Amino acid sequence: MAGAGGDDQDRLLDEATAVVKEQAFYLKRAIDNNNTREALKTASNLICELRTSLLSPKNYYELYMQVFQEMQHLHGYFCDKSRHGRKMVDLYESVQHAGNILPRLYLLATVGSAYIKSQEAPAKEILLDVSELCKGVQHPLRGLFLRYYLSQMMKDKLPDTGSGYEGEGGDINDAFEFIFNNFNESNRLWVRIQHQGPAKDRAKREKERHDLRVLVGANLVRMSQLEGMTVEYYEATALPAILMHIIAVKDTMSQQYLFESMIQVFPDEFHIKTLEHLLLAYARAQPNVDMKPIVVTLMNRLAAYLSSDAGKSSDLAATDVFTLFRTHLTQILERVMQPAAQGAAASMPEIGPCLEIQAAFMQFTMTLYPDQINYVDLILGSTTELVKKWCSVTGNAHVTGAGADKVVDLLSYPLRTLSMAVLEMEHTTNLIQFLDYPTRKKVALSMVNIIAEENHALTTPDAIAALFEYIAPLARDEAGTPANEAQDKNFVSEQQAVAKLCHQIRSEDLDIEFQMITAMRSCFGKGGPQRLAITLPATFFTALGLIPKIRQAEADGQSFSVSIKKVFQFAHKTVTELQKVAPEPAMNLWFVAAGAADAADKTSANPGALGPICQEFLTQGFVCFEEEVTETNKQFQGLFTLVGTLSRITCLDEEGFDLISEKVTKHAGRLLKKPLMIRAVASCSHLFWCEAKRDGKYVLACLQKCLKALQPLVENDASQVGLWVEMLDKYIYYYESMVEEVSSNHIQQLVDLCQVQVDEAMHSSQSEATKAKGHLKEVVKHLKTMQKHSNPEIAARFTELTLPEI
Repeated sequence: MAGAGGDDQDRLLDEATAVVKEQAFYLKRAIDNNNTREALKTASNLICELRTSLLSPKNYYELYMQVFQEMQHLHGYFCDKSRHGRKMVDLYESVQHAGNILPRLYLLATVGSAYIKSQEAPAKEILLDVSELCKGVQHPLRGLFLRYYLSQMMKDKLPDTGSGYEGEGGDINDAFEFIFNNFNESNRLWVRIQHQGPAKDRAKREKERHDLRVLVGANLVRMSQLEGMTVEYYEATALPAILMHIIAVKDTMSQQYLFESMIQVFPDEFHIKTLEHLLLAYARAQPNVDMKPIVVTLMNRLAAYLSSDAGKSSDLAATDVFTLFRTHLTQILERVMQPAAQGAAASMPEIGPCLEIQAAFMQFTMTLYPDQINYVDLILGSTTELVKKWCSVTGNAHVTGAGADKVVDLLSYPLRTLSMAVLEMEHTTNLIQFLDYPTRKKVALSMVNIIAEENHALTTPDAIAALFEYIAPLARDEAGTPANEAQDKNFVSEQQAVAKLCHQIRSEDLDIEFQMITAMRSCFGKGGPQRLAITLPATFFTALGLIPKIRQAEADGQSFSVSIKKVFQFAHKTVTELQKVAPEPAMNLWFVAAGAADAADKTSANPGALGPICQEFLTQGFVCFEEEVTETNKQFQGLFTLVGTLSRITCLDEEGFDLISEKVTKHAGRLLKKPLMIRAVASCSHLFWCEAKRDGKYVLACLQKCLKALQPLVENDASQVGLWVEMLDKYIYYYESMVEEVSSNHIQQLVDLCQVQVDEAMHSSQSEATKAKGHLKEVVKHLKTMQKHSNPEIAARFTELTLPEI
């Protein structure tokens, strides 16, 4: 075909363009002078430039467009009989005397178009004559563009239904016959392009041929625009002829493009009525035709159409779309195994495109039949058989890579619509067996995420059991689980996603809800210590969430087997198990449980009844603190948590409260790091001034113990000077809280002492001293504000303070 390089191509195109422009000038001049003979001569010279075999298809197309535009002037001249004064039949015969066949046929198509427009002869006869004569050009490239020119010139001259050329000029059959013959010849010429030239340039020619596909597809577009192309005519006449031709031309690129084009250019209603014919043709396509984009596009269009108002009612009822697709897809997808049957190692079948088609079929089915669970299971079953056959052919045990991703998509679609019903399908687990461990885990994670994102409810213990079988790769160790699974960077986030399933437990029956929580804890218990540390807390908090529901049920007069004490027994057992694998989180949960018991006691008809339960939780938490928490910093944080919990609790008897408070304070005083010890003891002072206890002597004792330890600490380490201001804050807090043992003298002495200590620290630890000074400045500012308080009694308590300017 193209016999010149890139630079030569540009030169050749420029030379041809120059000739076209020159001849176009003479053509227009001849037309202006009404000189028909000269116009035909210059037009023939102009068209002769299209006889070249040196231009690439891209450059040939550019040259063709220039010629086409100039020929429109000649066509307009032929249509104006008053200018040339000749009968159309004479013009039609005269152009056939041109010396070269290519100019002769271009001129014939031009005059033929004007001839039909004049209606001096039946359109069907002229169309048939021109179409047959155009067979005289069999060079693939030149012939293809000639056919394209013919289609363009005749597109509005066809005896279509309702057109001015219908009747004596023909009917829809003649119009279709002309376009189909042109399509037939165009496609054959297009296919032959691949055989023009040396074998080494075959890849280049295939690319160039792909760029020319629109010249063939234009015929299908024109067919679809025929007014007489009704669904009945399409089904009975047009489609069988088109499909027979496409299958007969055994070319992969041709079938690929034309099957795709047919879906795009003809209405969706036509595809519904002729779906079986289409699918039968797809099954007979060449083995290398990629059916994925063809079938997926068809499904998407049909789904959109059938879901619209226009597609509802009779169409869907009259055509069993699912059965048609399912029957023929099996035959279509089996083609993927054909290359392997030929024994070529390089032609091992790919499962990915087939699975993508199945995934599209699943989505298509879920769109049209959202409630048909059996349809979904049938698709999963056929997919399982397909994968099984592929594994048998290739010798692979599992589907991996892109194919595995498509299996994940395939399994995800039904869950979004059918919710937990997907777990009841027999083929779901069969299909998952063909996936390797990482992909099974991906499927499980997809299931977990969809349940959370779509807010699907878990309503029975059986549903939870089925779910955890489905997500087993996430919930427990099984075959293929790596030994270092817990070190994976995604392990924590995956287990957190599993733990979120607790929030999907819902039931109007509190007994069933409690059973489900218990069942989920049992499932979590099979996950091993690393998983338990992340998942068990979720069941703990979900169980505590039952307490207000139980209280409400009691208020409404409802009776359930589950009680608040049973919930706390569940919490106790849960935290006990957690403590074995994660002591520090367990310690915090003991304290949370204690707070929950106290809150429940406040709403109880029998105040103090839950005191022993609260005491037990506090005791267990404290034991965990003593035995399991060894690092000083963590002990400090644990004490803070315990003090915060205990200071809000009111359901304990006085002896029990004092016992725990005393132990906590002693532990605070034994912390090894002095700054932490001082802060911990200061926080313990709140245990003696809270809802459960008001003892100012113990408050002052704690504060004075802190000051006693603080003095030598700051003398040895000036960077701890900020603790003086922190202690001042504590004194002010208790003074404002009306603790009689804390007087204004204490505050005055501390203000003065803080100022001295901060100034001294400036010499050895300026950075920390500056921070402490800023803190002190804000404290003094607060005290001055209290001196001007709107309440005279409050202001009077602060008036005697002498505050410095800082």
